[in-house]
Amino acid sequence: MKLRASSIWKLAVFRRYYILSALCYFGSGLTSVALPVYVYALTESAAVTSLAAASAGAPYLLFGLFAGALADRSDRKTVMTACSAISGAALLTIPAAATGFGETTAAHLIAANFVVSTAFVWFDAANHGALLSIVGRDRLVAANSVLGSTDTLLRIGSPAVAGLLMYRLGPEWAIAIDGLCYIGAALLLLRISLPSRTRAAARWATQCSEIGADIREGVRYVWASTVIRSLTLLGFGNSLVGGAATGLAVVYGVRVLGFEETSPQMSLLFTCNSLGALLSSAAYPYMRRRVYGGAITIASFLFGSVALTGLALGEGRSAAFFGYAIWSGFHTLTVLNGITLRQQETPDELQGRVHATGRMIAWGGFPLGSFAGGIAAESFGVSGVYVALSALSACLFAIAVATPLRRYGRPVRARDAMRSTIDR
Repeated sequence: MKLRASSIWKLAVFRRYYILSALCYFGSGLTSVALPVYVYALTESAAVTSLAAASAGAPYLLFGLFAGALADRSDRKTVMTACSAISGAALLTIPAAATGFGETTAAHLIAANFVVSTAFVWFDAANHGALLSIVGRDRLVAANSVLGSTDTLLRIGSPAVAGLLMYRLGPEWAIAIDGLCYIGAALLLLRISLPSRTRAAARWATQCSEIGADIREGVRYVWASTVIRSLTLLGFGNSLVGGAATGLAVVYGVRVLGFEETSPQMSLLFTCNSLGALLSSAAYPYMRRRVYGGAITIASFLFGSVALTGLALGEGRSAAFFGYAIWSGFHTLTVLNGITLRQQETPDELQGRVHATGRMIAWGGFPLGSFAGGIAAESFGVSGVYVALSALSACLFAIAVATPLRRYGRPVRARDAMRSTIDR
């Protein structure tokens, strides 16, 4: 029986879970703006600022497979609580250093960001199963819908709040609020009852060989399926472009648009990023009913290339904001479509392993793109990097056209169906 979204609010445990999730969403939105701004204010280096973005993406590449394979063999509540507490403590060292010692360093900021991002990989792996045990399968769609909408809305509003805090108090205090949000989430987790998994955790030592076999099976399936393999490799290219484009957002705002590092206008770039993602998420179900699956990915690379060209030209702030939102929308559309098509093509018993493998490979381009984009910006300028990213997106469009995605999901014409029947 299909349950309405209102039914999940009757669960006290979900209400606590929702509050802790909202705290994490809001706090993360603050840090996603404040931390790169802080790094650039300290160093005025595009390369170091992009390295901060790379430190956020690298942990999933390093630990994603293992976290996914071990999530169901550990006590989820313990993992989630520990990860939240570690994240909060790591972030709170930044305002402590700024106030107690009078300054902090870019290395400190990047290290704290890496710790938080590493904790998120393990938190995320445990979180999927935890939500299922809280709301049950019948309420899972409603719960995900509510959480997804809240995440999007808070990430639209939090950059504006971060901009105001940076302007009035300094970026370290925006980060401090994120640290407190994580501590609050850890305390709320202590009040949430989840099924005990200590027995599964105790058997972990005897199941290491099974974990290795699970990982290998997932990797083999990704490579054997031409559609999933194409989506995964194109996803790597998409995240490569995304890592460079988002990693240089602060540098672009300062050097091309002429913003001060801590000005409220800087946060508008991040708000545009969230708005583009929101619009593409809302439009995606409508598009899937009218456009075949492979065409969405192919077209997204083409329109993303056009938007990046507009950003490279830098024709006024309004045009830049609009171009950034458009690029973000098509970048997000590629991600959404890739995840959905991968789920549709994967047998139920392989969903977790194939998702972890595909996400790790596809996400692997983000830290590489962030770091390479920052290095290139020092030599060729930010606009030059965006020109290169536009060309790379155009190349990905050409590659996508040559893959099985060109025909994937396309309705079979009557003549082709008749010919296929005769051949059989």
